[in-house]
Amino acid sequence: MISDNIKSAVRNLLRDKTNALTSVIGLAVGMACCMLIGIYIHDEISYNKFNSGINEIYRVNWMTKDNSGTSSGASTPVPFAQNLQAGIPEIEKIARTYQRSGEMESEDPVGAGKQRFQEQGIYFADNDFCNIFSIHFLEGDPRTALISPNSAVITEETGHKYFGTDNPLGKTLLYENKWPLKITGIVEKMPLGSDIKFDFLISFETVFAVETPAFSEFVRNDWTFTPCETWIKFRTGVDPEKTESSLNLHLLKNGSERNRQMNTVRLQPLSAIHLYASDVVGNESNSDISYLYIFAGIALLILLIANINFINLSIAQSIGKIKEVGIRKILGAEKKQIVTGFMNATLFTSLIAFLFSLVFTGLALPVLNQLTGKLLDWNSFLNIQLLILFVGIFFTTSLLAGLYPAIFITRYNTILALKGRSGDPKRKNRIQKILLTTQFVVSILLITATGIIFRQMQYLRNKPLGFQKQQMLVVPIFGTGAFSFGQKVDSSMRRRMNVFYDELSSYSKINAVTASSEMPGQGFIRGLIIPQGRSDKDNLFAPWLSVDYNFIRTMKMEILAGRDFSKTMGKDFLNAFIINESAVRSFGWQKPENAIGKTFVRGKLSDGKKGQIIGVVKDFNFNALNNPMEPLVMDVNPPRFTEFAISIHPYNVPATIGQVKKIWEKIFPERIFEYSFLENDINAQYKDKENFSRMIEWFAAIAILLSCSGLFSLALFMAVKRAREIGIRKVLGAGVIQILQLLSADFFKIVLLASAIASPIAWWLIHKWLEQFAYHIQMSLIFFITGPAVAILLAFITVGYQSLLAALVNPVKTLRSE
Repeated sequence: MISDNIKSAVRNLLRDKTNALTSVIGLAVGMACCMLIGIYIHDEISYNKFNSGINEIYRVNWMTKDNSGTSSGASTPVPFAQNLQAGIPEIEKIARTYQRSGEMESEDPVGAGKQRFQEQGIYFADNDFCNIFSIHFLEGDPRTALISPNSAVITEETGHKYFGTDNPLGKTLLYENKWPLKITGIVEKMPLGSDIKFDFLISFETVFAVETPAFSEFVRNDWTFTPCETWIKFRTGVDPEKTESSLNLHLLKNGSERNRQMNTVRLQPLSAIHLYASDVVGNESNSDISYLYIFAGIALLILLIANINFINLSIAQSIGKIKEVGIRKILGAEKKQIVTGFMNATLFTSLIAFLFSLVFTGLALPVLNQLTGKLLDWNSFLNIQLLILFVGIFFTTSLLAGLYPAIFITRYNTILALKGRSGDPKRKNRIQKILLTTQFVVSILLITATGIIFRQMQYLRNKPLGFQKQQMLVVPIFGTGAFSFGQKVDSSMRRRMNVFYDELSSYSKINAVTASSEMPGQGFIRGLIIPQGRSDKDNLFAPWLSVDYNFIRTMKMEILAGRDFSKTMGKDFLNAFIINESAVRSFGWQKPENAIGKTFVRGKLSDGKKGQIIGVVKDFNFNALNNPMEPLVMDVNPPRFTEFAISIHPYNVPATIGQVKKIWEKIFPERIFEYSFLENDINAQYKDKENFSRMIEWFAAIAILLSCSGLFSLALFMAVKRAREIGIRKVLGAGVIQILQLLSADFFKIVLLASAIASPIAWWLIHKWLEQFAYHIQMSLIFFITGPAVAILLAFITVGYQSLLAALVNPVKTLRSE
């Protein structure tokens, strides 16, 4: 019987190739979208699960409540972890990590010279770091690898980079042109599904030798500066909530008075940092679980559209099977047998679609990788969870696509079926209309959402930020990622920086050169401030940017009151501050002019930098546009400088970069030349949202194509079935316009109804999405007109084309058999 059903299915597919192709390809695309999104979601939820004992591993998050509100940070003060394990017996292991980029250098093993690179993946770590996480050692002992100062563990890949085929164990690397590091371990590179990634692990105590003595002492003992992550592995069966209370008691006992007023700690499990910590400052991952819910919803909606196509076409095609059903009933076939027969045929069609979907999924993986920045491959299929998912998609699709049409066709009255009539056409059409309406609700929803998301991303890229970001070359002084604390812009380095300024300024393609501690978009360090009328007990903190004298001029910022920094004043580097408009309002000074001359302290009252406010700069967006504007403090503080900003002409940029590099290598031969463009650096803040936007665009395009393909096939089928009616109407005098109205009116009503349903849903969903941005577009009426207009236009093209063909057919051909 099954073989007969399959033969019947094959005959039906070959009999109506257009509708069969639409059904099979539509189902295949729907299933492929589900599979692709399933692969992506599986990869996201699998992060960090390779770690043994993942449920016992936690990160200590540092909670801060100050004048800007409550925030959560991934890093803690260095002294927080001291004596913690001895005081809390539930802790099995504890380790700190301190990221510090820098140059690494080695002798080339074949004698061709030194291998020298600027490295980002450098972490100073306590020895237990290698025992908390599942790090696979190829050489060395994980129990002792990071105990001794100046010891380092490197990845196998890094070893090849510096030493070629030689065994790196026991060899020496030179860090920052000064500190020799002995390699005590070789490990495998951390898996792609790990948020904890590194190229170098250096013993934690070494950081105190690397930093300047004063800064080293500050890092070792200060409880307000938070440069390191603290990881804890608890003993099995420990209650994290109870231990969290013990950690907070430790903070209260050992922290400063300011800590007791402002700070608490919170434990976050390693299993949660990838998808549930995007709001934690400094978190390793920007992924958000809400995006996974959105993509899962889109996958199901696209599969629903594909199934609706199949169901609608199956219902339409069932008209041609009415007599067959009637005859089978007369011959004694039971309803269950007829349903089973149609389900088997549907299962066969779904199987063909499923095989196509596997091919489509494999072909689309490179596109998915490009959209998400991942490195998924065919091996992504080869795990039990995804195989179960794929099989589940297949059977779910088969059930959805086949069950209703099979039951629907068996409801026909036997006598009417033998006459080739289907009974109540209004009921049948009503069901088809509901399904078509649902399909277009989904399509219009995705079109509208795509348009608004696209415009928001355009807005983020193009909104004036209050400074010049175009044609601004950024050159790190101490390498990419350098810390603005503890660097060495001493008098000697400052003189060389001035020479660099002078030589670049003489080049005609360069407009200006300046320097600062950070550039907009990189995140500014927050520091304690004491404006006039306040005390250090008020615990006011604000972002702090140290700049050179010409920074505001070079970046084309606007001074609203007072003056800019000036060398001619003689003491601006000692006692002058410039604040922004938001700081004026935050301090209660009402107008920029009122701030001029006010006393100001950056740091503690006892040993901070004291001076006066000399100017107020117009607010500029130094943070990502997700965040509201904050008060900002600027001073001239050369020891904190980490980057040059070079304004260049837009012509022959490669030649200009080459000239900058040539001058750099002459003046700073010990440093590697690196550069980036400020505009690109700022846009990189929105990379995860750009990926989200592009994925939505692709899936919206797929959804509307599936909807139109189904509509096209259905219109074709209806035109064929109503061919005689059309012929009679034409004989009776109906024109082409009337025939077009006859065939397309119902479809356009469906699209209009779908628009009315989809628009408020789209408004609510996008409104929720836009709430994450402090700066965003306004959702004007045009967005909610565009989606339905696109759907109506596509429906008009799709249905209108078929209707026009039907209207132009000679009625003699259609009525010949009458």
